[in-house]
Amino acid sequence: MSDTSVVFFLAGLALIVTILHTFLKQAGRDEYAYLTLMAGLAIGLIKLIPLLSELYSGVRSVFNIF
Repeated sequence: MSDTSVVFFLAGLALIVTILHTFLKQAGRDEYAYLTLMAGLAIGLIKLIPLLSELYSGVRSVFNIF
């Protein structure tokens, strides 16, 4: 996945989660709104962790750490 596609994926995910959260909050389903936020956060982190790991490895190799 290229870098720009990750940004667009996260922006789309944030938009969808925000809409769902607002809809559920207005409907009085606060528990489901909170679960929607947690699910969105988990999905975003699952997409970002491999990229952060790659970034960390790149920084380690450039600065010859460890």
